[in-house]
Amino acid sequence: MGKTAAKLNNTCHLMAWLGGGAAALTPFVRGWTVLIDGVATPVRVWPGNLIVEVMVAAILATLGAILGGSWWCAGGGRVLRGGRLGAWLLAAWGMAGCLGCLVPWVYWPGTGGLLLALAASWVIAWHRRRSQQAGPQVQPGMRWNGVMFGVILLLSVISDCLVLGKMDASLTAALALVGVRLLTQGVIVALLWYVLHLFELWSPAGTRWLVGAALCLILVGLGAEIGMNTLWGKGLILFCGELVVGGKFDLLRAMEGGDIKLSWATGLQLAGAALLVLGVCFGSGWLSRRIGLRLRPRNLLLLAVGIWLLLCLEQRSETLWLDRNSHWLQRRSLLVHLCPSNSAPGWVSFAVKFREQTRPAGWNVTRKPDIHLLIVETLRRDAMCPEKMPFTSHWRDTECQQLETTYSAANATHLSWFAMLSGKPAVFWERERQLQQPALLLDVLHAAGYRNEISSASIFDYAEMDTTNFGHGEATDDMFNKRIDPNSWPADASECDRRVLGHWQQSVLAHPAGATFRLMGVESPHFPYYWAKSYTPPCADYYPSAMLPMHPSARDIKWVKNRYINSVAWTDALLRDYITFLKEHGRYDDAMIVITGDHGEEFQEYGYWFHATALTREQTAVPLLVKWPKALGPGTPVAQASHLDIVPSILDALGCPPGQLGGLAGRSLHDGGDATVMVTSHFVSHNCEGMHWRRNGYEAAFSWDKIWVPGLPGRIWLERISGPEGDLRFKSAAAADEALRRLFPDAVGRWFTRFEQDGGPA
Repeated sequence: MGKTAAKLNNTCHLMAWLGGGAAALTPFVRGWTVLIDGVATPVRVWPGNLIVEVMVAAILATLGAILGGSWWCAGGGRVLRGGRLGAWLLAAWGMAGCLGCLVPWVYWPGTGGLLLALAASWVIAWHRRRSQQAGPQVQPGMRWNGVMFGVILLLSVISDCLVLGKMDASLTAALALVGVRLLTQGVIVALLWYVLHLFELWSPAGTRWLVGAALCLILVGLGAEIGMNTLWGKGLILFCGELVVGGKFDLLRAMEGGDIKLSWATGLQLAGAALLVLGVCFGSGWLSRRIGLRLRPRNLLLLAVGIWLLLCLEQRSETLWLDRNSHWLQRRSLLVHLCPSNSAPGWVSFAVKFREQTRPAGWNVTRKPDIHLLIVETLRRDAMCPEKMPFTSHWRDTECQQLETTYSAANATHLSWFAMLSGKPAVFWERERQLQQPALLLDVLHAAGYRNEISSASIFDYAEMDTTNFGHGEATDDMFNKRIDPNSWPADASECDRRVLGHWQQSVLAHPAGATFRLMGVESPHFPYYWAKSYTPPCADYYPSAMLPMHPSARDIKWVKNRYINSVAWTDALLRDYITFLKEHGRYDDAMIVITGDHGEEFQEYGYWFHATALTREQTAVPLLVKWPKALGPGTPVAQASHLDIVPSILDALGCPPGQLGGLAGRSLHDGGDATVMVTSHFVSHNCEGMHWRRNGYEAAFSWDKIWVPGLPGRIWLERISGPEGDLRFKSAAAADEALRRLFPDAVGRWFTRFEQDGGPA
């Protein structure tokens, strides 16, 4: 009977432990929101972000399991009458909640009742133990893996302080940031260790290995965060957040869209990293035992409270010895803050509403020229020069409208394509993604009787580019891409581009001139930068591998650039084939041709590779070439333009009256004129600047809360205004507001229906 009772008790312990974890997980699994002080807070704080979701779920499950396990072991569950039944009821309650059998108005009161019952049993058990104890019991300190504690704390602080490489901060501000992050991570790591101790203490036998697994995962996460931040400028958390579309995490689709392939070398590297992590875990445990480290758990809790009080004191005092901009620079550079802010964000903050772009019931189209829009992947503006792209740069200078400075609408492919086809700033992308309707340009052309053809080697379902821009094909007559018979496409992007060219040429020959819109995507300059095998590249020395170095030498950077130059030189020949074909077949003069890049690329100008990390000029300055139909003339020279000007320019070429173009975010380039350009993105891990206004050499940078989550912000703040003389400094929020409106006089009226000062704390 003794063995049977012990086995039954172990089973009940497991049920209480699992039931507590499942009950705590229920609001997360069901995606509920919690009402706190009248504010609805979602339990799933960043739906679809794999890392954040795992962390939140692990915290809730751990706390619930601790509650259930400690109730069974020390709260009377094991010894009180009805304890076994209570354990099974707790398990049933948690399972019912996770499976969706409990609605919120049943779950919350029921869970509250369970907590009261558990608390009552705790009190009864405490009284029994107290009456049975002869005197005070002093528990010795537990064995403590203090070496691992120090490693995790050190890596956490290093991960946080990597932002110093992205900040133009004074020495005082930098030292303050290091101190604040040391205190912040001290609180977090001390609480983490205390919670893991409780978890191990109250968990059933056979489950305590989960603590070691959790520590290994924490080490892996911190290592990945540091490594990715150093190499790419964005850590693991933000990277995973950028793979989320519509609350779904899709790593494989993103890898396919980026033409990233796993290899044996990658597998060996991952295996080596796993062995290293295991070595650190076991080695730190051995070293801690060798040193004889011991600690009373409650001391960790006291330590965390003490550090937190010191942190709050330091944060409050910063407003006295750091200026407003430096204090805010520190706060907005990191995701986690344990103390509330008492300062207003940026130089000046605004309550805003972006101007909605209405679609008229009908568009007055009086001309129907052929329109060719070629979007070249990853094409920097400085790549289009006689040394790298001789044909296209000559064509730009001799046959296109003179556009001096040109920008993309964003720093990521799907955002830029959206802006180019809808005429809307990229902040509208998430809302339009949910609508799944054809973009404005395609809609107007289709209604005007145009044949719309979309050809590219890319996969349009990456980031739901297909339904966001093309709906469900309502306004598209021909869709040619890699999703159509994927096995028939070549593996090399340059050969795929040749296939797209051939398909486009067949269409030109098969259809009469006029009333056809042809959109072509050119993929060759996408990393790792392709060119045809038969092509002799201009740079003989180039980086041979797709695995770029984390700490590149000057030669490494030059060779990577050479690889990119070879790719754009090959692309120049491809663009020559497009334009020459039109000329040879008499389809050139009356056509409108637009060539642009979707975004740029960084080559270690700020210590990073690639794009989708900031709105720097390297990532957002792209060529924009416009050849108007011959009857309209070449167009007036323009000082600066952007992707947002493509839709109104095409509609102008179709003869749409100015009154119909007035509500668009851009403007027709044909008649010239000076205007501010806007660049926006939520891919801004370098510096959290999500919107830039640019005009006459000046640049205004803005940010907002949860900038990494796509959507329309209702409150933004001015981070900086930079000009020929550097960053401007302001004595007050009113002075910053005045300078903003003076330097960018057309911006507010064009893009906002509300733009009012809001000076409260963040």
